[in-house]
Amino acid sequence: MKKFLSLVLALVMTMSLVTVSAGAKDFTDNSKINYKEAVDVMSAVKVIDGYAEGDFRPSATLTRGAAAKIICNLILGPTTASALVADAAPYKDVPTNHTFAGYIAYCQKEKIISGYADGTFRPAASLTGYAFMKMLLGALGYDAEVEQYTGANWSINVAKRAMNIGLKDGLIGDFNGVKAVNREEACLYAFNTLKATMVEYDKNSTVTVGNITIKDTSSAKEMANTGKTDGNIDKDGKMQFAEKYFTDLKEFDSTDDFYRPATQWKIKSEEVGKYTDTADLTYTKKVESGDIYKDLDLGNTISAKNVSVYVNGEEAAAAEVAIKKGSEDAIGDKTGSKGNGVLTEVFYDKDDDSVVITQIVTYVGEINKTVKATAKKDAYVVLTPETSANGNVSAPVNQNGDRYKNLEFETDEKFDDDTYVLYTYSFKADEVKSVVAAEKVEGYVSKTINKTNDLDQNNGMTIAGTDYKMSKANAGDALGNVSVKNDYTVYLDQYGYIIYVEEIKEIGNYALLLATANKGSFIGDKAQLLLTDGTTKFVTTDENYHTGSKAIANNTIVTFRENSDGTYTLKAVTKNGGTQSNATNTTSFAMKNDKAGIVIETVSGKNTTVTANSASVFVVADKLTDLTVPASLADIDDWTSYTGIKNAPSVSGGNVKVYYYCKSNSMVTVMFVVPASGATVEDDAKNSVFFANESVSDLIHDEDGDYFEYNAIVDGKITTVKVKDTTTNAAKLNGLYKNYSTNNKGYVTSTSAYVAYGATAGKDAGDAKEYLTGEGIAKTSKEYTVTLGTTKGPNAVITVDDNAKIYFVDKDGNISESSYKAIYQDANDKVYAIVEDYLVKTLVIEEVEDKAAPSTPTLSDDITVKSVDLYAGTFTYVVESGKLITPTTDDIYAVLANAGCTNITYDSKTTSWSYTMPNGVTVKDHTVTGTQVVDTPKGMTSTKVEEKTTGSDTIPARVVTCTLTDKTLKATALKNFTDGVAEVAFSINGNEMVVADGSTTTIAEIIAAYDGFFMLRDSKGALIEYVVFTA
Repeated sequence: MKKFLSLVLALVMTMSLVTVSAGAKDFTDNSKINYKEAVDVMSAVKVIDGYAEGDFRPSATLTRGAAAKIICNLILGPTTASALVADAAPYKDVPTNHTFAGYIAYCQKEKIISGYADGTFRPAASLTGYAFMKMLLGALGYDAEVEQYTGANWSINVAKRAMNIGLKDGLIGDFNGVKAVNREEACLYAFNTLKATMVEYDKNSTVTVGNITIKDTSSAKEMANTGKTDGNIDKDGKMQFAEKYFTDLKEFDSTDDFYRPATQWKIKSEEVGKYTDTADLTYTKKVESGDIYKDLDLGNTISAKNVSVYVNGEEAAAAEVAIKKGSEDAIGDKTGSKGNGVLTEVFYDKDDDSVVITQIVTYVGEINKTVKATAKKDAYVVLTPETSANGNVSAPVNQNGDRYKNLEFETDEKFDDDTYVLYTYSFKADEVKSVVAAEKVEGYVSKTINKTNDLDQNNGMTIAGTDYKMSKANAGDALGNVSVKNDYTVYLDQYGYIIYVEEIKEIGNYALLLATANKGSFIGDKAQLLLTDGTTKFVTTDENYHTGSKAIANNTIVTFRENSDGTYTLKAVTKNGGTQSNATNTTSFAMKNDKAGIVIETVSGKNTTVTANSASVFVVADKLTDLTVPASLADIDDWTSYTGIKNAPSVSGGNVKVYYYCKSNSMVTVMFVVPASGATVEDDAKNSVFFANESVSDLIHDEDGDYFEYNAIVDGKITTVKVKDTTTNAAKLNGLYKNYSTNNKGYVTSTSAYVAYGATAGKDAGDAKEYLTGEGIAKTSKEYTVTLGTTKGPNAVITVDDNAKIYFVDKDGNISESSYKAIYQDANDKVYAIVEDYLVKTLVIEEVEDKAAPSTPTLSDDITVKSVDLYAGTFTYVVESGKLITPTTDDIYAVLANAGCTNITYDSKTTSWSYTMPNGVTVKDHTVTGTQVVDTPKGMTSTKVEEKTTGSDTIPARVVTCTLTDKTLKATALKNFTDGVAEVAFSINGNEMVVADGSTTTIAEIIAAYDGFFMLRDSKGALIEYVVFTA
C-alpha cells in the first residue's frame, strides 16, 4: 500500500495541468440526450465518453466503479488516470486486476469514496444520486468527516451542500438522491462541478495523545485564484474546478443565431459548442410589457434603452419598449411579430437590470425536394413557403422588407415530397435553423371564430370536436373562407396553433357512384354506391346529387362520409383531372399483374398509360355474358376488390370499360374494371386450383345464390370451394387450373387453363411452366424420378422437385397429401402435373379402380367373331346391331382365350399382348387388332360405294344421298355437308338415320323395315366406304 500511495503522490505532483482535446462528439443517439451541453463538454475533455458503436446511451445506469473513473478523470485527467494501478486490493471484492481497481484505490486514498461495512465496494452496483454527489464534493475539496458526510444523516448534509453550490442545476424534474444515477445525469453533475468553486481548510488536523484525540479543524473556505486561469470560467478571483484542472477549457458569453444569450465553450481555440441559455420567461402567444413586469416580479420599471428586442435573429429597435407595471404595449406590435405561435423569450440580467427579448416566428412550408449527400455537401432539403390567403406573413421577411436568401436545410431526416413542415429562419445566419414535420388534423368543422382581423389571438375553429386557435403565420385557406359543415385538413405548429388550412377535397373512402335518385325504387335523395371492398350500398344522402348545383354524374368516383344523422355526404374527386375512363367498347385495355404500367386505351397508335403500385385499389366485375359493357353498371351484382397491382387479375382483350382516379400524377389510386365476355381475365393472385370432379355436389341454392361444391386444392391447401352455377362447365370441372376468379361471395366464377405440356413456343417440353395430364404412372427410380402418362399421355420421364407438392385423390374425390415415397406403379390412375424447369412442381394422382381379369373370358353381347389369325394378331367380327364398335381389352382377351390361347397377358404401357397358341408357340409383345365387317343379309346383295370429294373440298363425303323404292335402299350419290343437297332422304348421324323431316330411326330399324342396311367402316375416325344392300 505504501508503494501505491507513493505512486499516487508522484502522479499528482507531476500533473499540475490536465491536457484535453477539443471537439464535441456527434453521437448516433444525440436525439435522446437531454443534457447536450453537459455531455458535449464532458466528452470533449474525455471525462466520460461514448461507446465503440458510436452511441452514448444516456439512460444507461452509472456503476460505482465507473463513477470512480469519472472522479479520477476529473482530478487527474484521462491520460494520467488511465495509468493508475493498485498494488493491493483496495476492497476485498476489488482485486488488483479489476478494470476500475486503480480508480477506486485512488478515490479511497483521497477519502472521496468509501466502501461498505462488510469490507466490500461493490463496483458493479448502481450509484445513488447522494453517493455520486458525495464523490463530487470530495473532488471539490470538501472533507467528508468535517462536513459530516459520514454517519447518521450524511445524505441530508450532502444534498444540502450540493444543491447550494449548484451541482444539480439544469436537472429536469426534482433531484431524487436515492435513485440510481444514469450516464447523462452523471455528466450534468460533473459538468456543474467543473463550474463550481473549490474549497480548502485553514486547519484540518488530528492529534492523538494517549487515549485523547484532539481535532483542530476550520470551516471550508473558497479557494482563491490569482493566476492566469481566473476568468476561464468566472472572473471572480476564485478557483473554479475547471480553472485548476482543465486550464485549456474556457467559457465565453455569446449569443446564438437568434441573439439569445448563449454560452460558448472552447478548448484552446477550438469550439466545443454554443449552447443557448435557458430563458427566464417563455411565451408562445401575444405578450405585453406588463405581463413581463409581473412575471419577472420586478419592483421597478426597466427603461426602453435597457431593453433589446430581436426578431428572427435581427435587431428590431422599433420593438423596444419599457418594461413597466400594467403596460399594454405588445412585444412585436411594431414589427408584425406579435400573436399566436411566435416564440417570445425573455432573458433578465439582474446585475445590470437589463432585458433581452427574442422572438422566433414559426413558418409553414412544403418539402420541394430532397437531395442526397455527396462528397462535397451533406444531405439537405429544399423548402417552398406556403402562400397566406389573407395577407399574413407566411414567409420570413426582415425589418427592411427583404425576403429570405434560401430555404435549404441540411438534414439526414427523410421527408416525403410535398410534406408540410414547420421551419424557423435566422437573418443573422441567413439560413433555415430548424425543420420538423407539422402535425396533421382532419375533420368536420363545426364552428369558426373570425373577428374582423384574422390576427386576433382568439380567432380559430372547432374541428373534429376540438377547439384550435390560429397561428400568427397561418397560411392556406383564409379563416374567413372556411365553411362550417365542410371537412378540412389543418396543420398545427409545435405549440398547437393552426398554421395551415385546406379544405378536404376527399372526405373519406372512395366509391363509384352507380346511380342517384333516378332509380325508380328511390324515394327522396338517395344514391347507389359501389364501395372499394366490392360491395354495393344504397344510402340516403344529405343533398340532391341527381339534379341541381350538387348533381354528380353516374359512374363518377366520389369520396363519402356518413354523418351523425345517418345521411351520406358525397364529394366527387377533383384532383389531377378527377374521374377518368376509356372509350366505350375499348378492346385495347391491358392490365398485367406483373407490370406496373396499365394501357387504358390505344388511339391512333398512341397508348394512354397509367401506373399502379402496392397501394392501388382495383374493383373488378365478374366477366359479363354480353360482348359489350352497358352504360349503367347498377345491375352488375358481382365485384371483387384487390389491393396492389400484383394481387389484381390480369385483364386484356375484348371490350373492357374502366373508371379510374389518379390522385398523384399518373399513379392509380382506385380503378373500377368491367370486362365484357370477350375479355381475358386471369387472376394470378389466386393460382393453381385443382377440382376433384368425383366430389362435385348437386346444384345447391341458398340465399347467396346457386353453386356447386367441390373438394379442391387451392394454392397448395386442401379445402372445399363453391363454383357459381353460371361458370363455364360449372359441374364438370376436373384437374389443375392456372388461376381462377371469384365474386365478392368467394364463389369461383372463371378459370384459366395452363399451357399444355410441350406446347410453349420456342421451349422444350417441361422448360416453361406447363400442364401434363395422362393415365398411368411409374416410379422410375428411388431418386425422385417418375414416368407420367404411361398408358395414355406423353409417357414422360421427369424428375420430381424436392419441394414438390404431391396429392392423392381417391375414387370418391377425397383429397389427401401424399409423398414421393407413396407413389406406386399403376396403369390406369390419372395424373395431373405442373412441370417447370424440367421438374415436377405439383403432382396430383387420381385413383381409378382397376378392372379384375374375367375368370371366364366373354365377348360383348352383340359381337360375333368371324375369323382369327393368331400369328398376325388380327381378327374380324360383326356387330348384330349394326353399330360401329371398337373391341375392349376384355373382348380381345376373350377372342384369344376362345381361340385356345393360354398364358395371356396385356402390357398397358406398350398396349401389347403376349400369349401361347394352341400349337405351343409363344407370341410376345404382339399387337392384336380387330376389324369390323358386315355380313350380307340373306336374300340381299351388296354394292360398295367408294368415297368421294366434291370441288376443292378434300374432306370425304359425310352425307349419302339415297332413294327409297319399296324395300330397296340405294345410294345414288355422295355429297359433302357444305353442298347443302336438298333431296337428302337420309343422313348419317352416329348410329342413327336422320330422315328429311327431322325424325330419326336407328340403323337396326331400317334393316327391319326395309330389308336394307349400310354402314361406315371407320376404325380410326376417318370415312372409308359405304356399303349398300338391296334385295
